[in-house]
Amino acid sequence: MSRNKIISKQGLHKPRGWPLSIPRVLAAALGLILLTAVLLKAIDMELFIRQITAYGIISSRHVVVLGAWVFIALEFALGVGLLVHYRPRLMLLLTAILLLIFVGATAFAWFTDATQDCGCFGAWLKHTPGEAALGNLILLAAAVLAWVGHGHAQVAQTGAKAWAVTTVCLVGLALPVIFGFSTSGIFGSDSKTGPVKLSDVHIQGLDYIDLNYGTYLIILMGTDCLHCQEAVPQLNMLAEETDLQDVIALCTNGESERLVFVEEFQPMFPVGQISENVFWRLLGSGDIPRYMLVRDQHVLHTWDQDVPDKDTIQSALSQGSP
Repeated sequence: MSRNKIISKQGLHKPRGWPLSIPRVLAAALGLILLTAVLLKAIDMELFIRQITAYGIISSRHVVVLGAWVFIALEFALGVGLLVHYRPRLMLLLTAILLLIFVGATAFAWFTDATQDCGCFGAWLKHTPGEAALGNLILLAAAVLAWVGHGHAQVAQTGAKAWAVTTVCLVGLALPVIFGFSTSGIFGSDSKTGPVKLSDVHIQGLDYIDLNYGTYLIILMGTDCLHCQEAVPQLNMLAEETDLQDVIALCTNGESERLVFVEEFQPMFPVGQISENVFWRLLGSGDIPRYMLVRDQHVLHTWDQDVPDKDTIQSALSQGSP
């Protein structure tokens, strides 16, 4: 067989034209999406961890923190690997597996109403678990199409690409620390372990409230938290018990979100905004909604998720006095 025929035959195994660019474009697009998601998560690692915890799939907080850290490093490495076209079939396979995990987790949260925020893009771009599950399915389909499209084609690999992906994986592990993550934000002082001073808490929108004096039932909540919304009728009943304490809600949501919450759920108690740093410090290792019984800037008792009844509050008031 002549040399020209051999070349011609080999050429048949090298498809040409614009259809070949589709798998690579899909891979690059997936890479950009992964990098965007991972950077937004790393910027606010504490929030990302709490969003994962809200799914209720994993109970151990240490496992959740470790898992969040691994996901960030893995997403970062996969994103860069897809962009530089390093071992595309392997990168796409790992991406598809990762997306399959995301689909399962978000679908679980969707059907169980465990949370209203998927946590896919941190605090910058909020999606419900249902929206996230559908979006992840689309991305999964794109990853599978790109994987099939690459077929058995040989892609030239270089040592530089391998070093880039390895380095990026290590950088991904450091990303949360680079953006200021501290485990004290998750495992910091818990108000259940002793009195917590609230004198440094500035409540935006409720400047007339002075936590240094008086007795309050403080609710740490989110305006988009389903459990918080469902608790409003019971909290309204407690707010009418003026002989016990004043009821106030604290969240990190802005004024427009608070106004929508007030208009829709008609709380009979004020809702103020505090900084995220103070909010997470007060929440400690607890879950929202968290109820804090406060007297003269000291926390007497806390409850998580379930609204304490009148008798429970009276008992806590009689037992604790800083």
